[in-house]
Amino acid sequence: MIEASWETHYTAGKSELLYPDENLVRLLRKNRLLAVPAGLTAVDLGCGSGRHLRLLADLGVSRIVGLDASFNALVISRRQCPGPLLQGNNLHLPLKSGSADIVIAWGSLHYNNKYDLIAMLEEVLRVLKPGGYLFATLRSGRDTCLRRGKHLGNDTWITDLDDISGSTASFYSEEEVKVSFSIFRGFTYGLMERTIMGDITKLISHWVIEARK
Repeated sequence: MIEASWETHYTAGKSELLYPDENLVRLLRKNRLLAVPAGLTAVDLGCGSGRHLRLLADLGVSRIVGLDASFNALVISRRQCPGPLLQGNNLHLPLKSGSADIVIAWGSLHYNNKYDLIAMLEEVLRVLKPGGYLFATLRSGRDTCLRRGKHLGNDTWITDLDDISGSTASFYSEEEVKVSFSIFRGFTYGLMERTIMGDITKLISHWVIEARK
């Protein structure tokens, strides 16, 4: 069941992100997926306000599917993409096995208990076609912005951050990234970090992962 904070989050104006993350654009370009979108099927897990659905549509991807646990998020996403929008969670994807060329999970996998990560990644593997790509992020244990509130153990927190207060968030070490994504045929990863404007003591830190089935 979705935590109530996410339905509230998507009624706030600042939740509506308009532009794609440049790091995702770089990964798509590196793998030459910007040049050959025709015939591809792409799925955005935790599509939020739909910014990456719009990116995929602008690239000419033939079939785009957005999934989010929040109904309010899907209402916003409808403005960005006419494709299928599904309400659900990453543990039980309502998608056929071997149906996707690309899965994007940008800022969604870490909003769960840590013990659910492998099950979510196994679901991604199930829906990907052989040779298909996953582009994902996970919050790093270096993060000091979201990593606050009530610690449940194992670097999993009930955050008290502003408009998503009460949401579960997990934070990952480099070793946990290596172990978790070893179920893919291959993967690479990097780290992207920035501070908060006006308060450089608060660090937003994400692992960025590219994996292939």
